[in-house]
Amino acid sequence: MKNLINFILKNTCWLLFFILVFLSIILIVNNNRFLRSKYLIVAQEVTGSVYSVSSNIESYINLRNTNADLMKKVAELENTVYAYKQRMESLADTNSVWKSAIDSLYTFTPARVVYNSVSSLENYIELDKGSNDGIGVDMGVMSSTGIVGVIVAVSPNYSLAIPVLNPIIPLSSKVKNNNYFGPLVWDGQDTRFAYLQELPRHINFEIGDTVVTSGYSTIFPEGLPIGTVVDSRKQKNDDYTSLKVKLFTNFNTLMDVLIINNKNKEEQKDLLKSANILSN
Repeated sequence: MKNLINFILKNTCWLLFFILVFLSIILIVNNNRFLRSKYLIVAQEVTGSVYSVSSNIESYINLRNTNADLMKKVAELENTVYAYKQRMESLADTNSVWKSAIDSLYTFTPARVVYNSVSSLENYIELDKGSNDGIGVDMGVMSSTGIVGVIVAVSPNYSLAIPVLNPIIPLSSKVKNNNYFGPLVWDGQDTRFAYLQELPRHINFEIGDTVVTSGYSTIFPEGLPIGTVVDSRKQKNDDYTSLKVKLFTNFNTLMDVLIINNKNKEEQKDLLKSANILSN
């Protein structure tokens, strides 16, 4: 307090000068319509900019909750679509008219990415849903635009997924317009692209063709979007072609996903194991 008083006494002249200047400006503006209108315009611009920035900050803060709500709605829509699809397929089969088709084969659970790596050869993604939420190993993961990966480990509240950007688990995929299928593999280079391999050389395809999941697994249903064909190249064996696929999912900005559960997965696995087709 003593220092403040000393500062005021030491700079009395300057403080008085600024006070008089401030009062003079107020008097000039209040008594001059032109200057007052200019002042109001400037003040409006300044306050408008402040409110705009404040609104943008508030929108950004609320964006996380908005995205989570949207993913919940997407999950509900996906569950509804597959329920109706299952019902229509059942009604189309005259031998199963009396079968219940209320339950869908697949269910979708929204989750949020809490850890994501894209710079390694073997990348991983951690999600905020675990066994307490009904999540288990070998469940699929997709974004709002395309396929993401497969769950490989689960704790009570979290799960770990291997994404497409990891060559450990090739995903069974196909070209949508001709149904030729093969493994989708990432070469460890560009996070935007993967390669659909082991396709016969004689198949016809066009740049821009859509690549989707084949449905030949217990993880993903058929027809989920993966990407588009942008190029092709011969494999070491001249009998096969590899298609370069631009992925729909942007792994660098991935935040919200859906976890896919195949209700009949264990039954399918047990059948394959009993025939010695699938190892333990």
